[in-house]
Amino acid sequence: MSQRGRPRNTQPSIRVAIAGRLHPEYDADILAWLDAIPKGQRMNALKIALRSGGMTLDQSYQSDKSDEDHAKHAADDILSHWEF
Repeated sequence: MSQRGRPRNTQPSIRVAIAGRLHPEYDADILAWLDAIPKGQRMNALKIALRSGGMTLDQSYQSDKSDEDHAKHAADDILSHWEF
């Protein structure tokens, strides 16, 4: 007799738990996005969101840079929005 259902995965999954707090006003877009996801589909939606551009760290989060590098990056970022 053949086994019913989905075949077992040969490689075990890795469990990752992420916890945090979202502000109802500042993070309203994220909260609306999470509320719109059908039950049981949050992990798939999160994986799609991360793979479509959310997996890169902003330069301001990298701790190996000096304060001067952070200041230069901030200035470059500000000036990049201005047209001369």
